[in-house]
Amino acid sequence: MMIVISFLSLLLLSTSHALAPCAEVNRRSAIQSAAAGFLTPALLANLQLKPAFAATVGDDLLGLTVPKGKSVLVLGANGKTGQECVAAALAAQRPCIATTRSGEFDFGIVNDKLSTAAADVSSRESIEQAIASSSSNLGAVVFAASTGTSGNNPFPVDKEGVINAAKCCIAAGIPRLVIVSSGTVTHPESAVYKLLNTFGKGIMEAKIQGEDTLRELYSDPTVLEKKLGYTIIRPGGLTTGESLGATGLELNQGDSKSGRLSRADVAALCVNCLDASDAFDTTFECYETSTAKPIEAVGFSNIMKSTDPTTVITGFERQGDSWTTLFAGLSRDSGHAV
Repeated sequence: MMIVISFLSLLLLSTSHALAPCAEVNRRSAIQSAAAGFLTPALLANLQLKPAFAATVGDDLLGLTVPKGKSVLVLGANGKTGQECVAAALAAQRPCIATTRSGEFDFGIVNDKLSTAAADVSSRESIEQAIASSSSNLGAVVFAASTGTSGNNPFPVDKEGVINAAKCCIAAGIPRLVIVSSGTVTHPESAVYKLLNTFGKGIMEAKIQGEDTLRELYSDPTVLEKKLGYTIIRPGGLTTGESLGATGLELNQGDSKSGRLSRADVAALCVNCLDASDAFDTTFECYETSTAKPIEAVGFSNIMKSTDPTTVITGFERQGDSWTTLFAGLSRDSGHAV
């Protein structure tokens, strides 16, 4: 029995944004420094992805990227991933509004581009007020909130919070909404999903329901016409540590592979995807290239901290020597061609 309990505890540590790691590592000082063989016909049918759209000057002129001068509002800024998103936005020289339920953000960051606001993602009115109180220069909202291991009902945050954010961004004409979700979220049969969903009291169900509703909202013809978009990022198991940058990461689509990566790299993806028209209206998984594993093997691999990547190829892998090339070639979600 003790062996089983120990194994489950280790597996929890290997998980993604759905549940935070148990080991607390102080990141404040760092922030202050501010295809074919693997894909079955059924899986291919479920992908429902449009052909890749390469980034072009035309795309940029159509408003599919967020200009550098536009500010970023981070929902859930007091969480570990949220803090990293604030730091990443400031590092990219983007004005940032850090929102928390209390409106307080005291993590020692002193920057004239940083402001704060109160926002409770479970309340649409609260998000509306946070957006309204921000400058008219707002270009993106990053949803980094999650109930994690709080023991609370995840649906008000991980499902309804995502939907509230989507509705508010669409109503306010915000060019891009970025969601931090979770890898394996479409695989209820997998061990990682089952464990996360059990300990998180339905958190994986909440996340995928939030994702699906968001994609439906943004597929409305009037929204497509306005060129308001989203990016859904599904990270593997989250770790502490410094960002490896674009060269150390792999993106994938179809939720068939995962791995692990630092929260700093998740935050870097959240911010740098705003510069990429290829990331407009896309859903993708992310992990360090050296940790890539098929879904059925990723839990044990993360427990063992393996750096022996799988040789399995899905055909949807994306690697690059810069953020621009890393995002290049991502396929837009079904029904989201612009």
